[in-house]
Amino acid sequence: MSNRAKSILLLLVDALILFMAMGIVVLIRKSGNPSIAYLERHINLFSLLFPFWILMYFIEGLYTLKTYNPANLPISVIRGTLLSVVVSFLVIYLMPGKVGVSPKTNLVLIAIASLPLMFFWRRFFFKYFGAASRLRNTIVIGSPDTISLVEEEINRKPHLGYKIVSSYTSDLSSVPEMSGIELVAIERNVTKNSELYKEVFAMLGSGVEIIDLAKFAESISGKIPIRAIDESWFIEYCGHQESRSYDVLKSIIDRVVAVLMLVALIPVALVLFPILLLVHGRPIFFTQTRTGLNNKPFTLYKLRSMVIDAEKGGAQWAKPGDARITPLGMILRKTRLDELPQLINIIRGEMSLVGPRPERPEIISGQLAPHIPYYSLRHLVKPGVTGWAQVTFRYGFSKEDSMEKLQYDLFYVKNRNIWLDVLVIIKTIKTVLTGAGQ
Repeated sequence: MSNRAKSILLLLVDALILFMAMGIVVLIRKSGNPSIAYLERHINLFSLLFPFWILMYFIEGLYTLKTYNPANLPISVIRGTLLSVVVSFLVIYLMPGKVGVSPKTNLVLIAIASLPLMFFWRRFFFKYFGAASRLRNTIVIGSPDTISLVEEEINRKPHLGYKIVSSYTSDLSSVPEMSGIELVAIERNVTKNSELYKEVFAMLGSGVEIIDLAKFAESISGKIPIRAIDESWFIEYCGHQESRSYDVLKSIIDRVVAVLMLVALIPVALVLFPILLLVHGRPIFFTQTRTGLNNKPFTLYKLRSMVIDAEKGGAQWAKPGDARITPLGMILRKTRLDELPQLINIIRGEMSLVGPRPERPEIISGQLAPHIPYYSLRHLVKPGVTGWAQVTFRYGFSKEDSMEKLQYDLFYVKNRNIWLDVLVIIKTIKTVLTGAGQ
């Protein structure tokens, strides 16, 4: 079963569990004999509410199998259910009397009943699809860094359906044993063993799947391993203009959403700006040169969250416990309110809602590009207020973190589409709600 089919199965069974929990609560509360009208009113109401529950679980990441870690299952299910209850109360409050019932007690009881059902269903799901008999025997051939990445991801997420039988690095001197193998993931730019390539090529048409190691790593991790690609990868996946219509549509959506958000946030600005003036003083806005589309510089706007002259000693990354960030500035960063002026950058066409976060030219030229291969190619798309790297990886504090984030940025550059943009925005909502921002 493909991982997309597994995600759909998860969603369908979750919906079934929610209606089962509703039925159990209704039966218990009515001593096993609810009236047809009472049951119908609950079905009508919760048919409206449960899609919001599924959305909350989606925001929590419960259906994004390639980036979800089963070790987080208990907290994910609890947090997703709590958010679902809060949203349901808001919906009921905003629609009083329109559905003929307002079962606030039943709502809480349904959440309590669904929690263990949801948890044990997912435990069964991960155990079933992670069973050794359902895993595909896999050989990986490539650089040590990429092999390490693949092994780590598969060990953390056996439900993706792979078992690494053996792995071989670039110093491979003989052809490995291929009997019993169902998938071979081989790196395009490392091994020079022509006999190995002949052996792998001969397996095409034999029922064994042959896949580029970078693509395989991408499918299980949501990022492109830098060490597994070369210039030909960029020509193959990033050198064409098939996404032209998407880029035009995205630009229109970006500007429309930015204008609507600016208007909607006027009340927030009327409250926030005076507070910033009182606490921070002038200036409340902060401007900085960043690198944008096709490596062209532009001026980025933010609300100031640091002390004045925070970089008088030169450009530097923010770090945990950074003394330059004010207490109010920390709140701005956690809630992403400091990013709001970037809506102006979007309207001007310099940024998008979703894309790689823009970096400063001096840091790129001095610390990143000389040490990280292909770093400048993240600028093949417009930078964004939020991005795939931001919602998948933690805040970066070093060159090593920047290299890790680049791999997620390249995943976005290669796979960008409206659906991925929606997924990033949904995950950004989770980041803000859980206070995981920086």
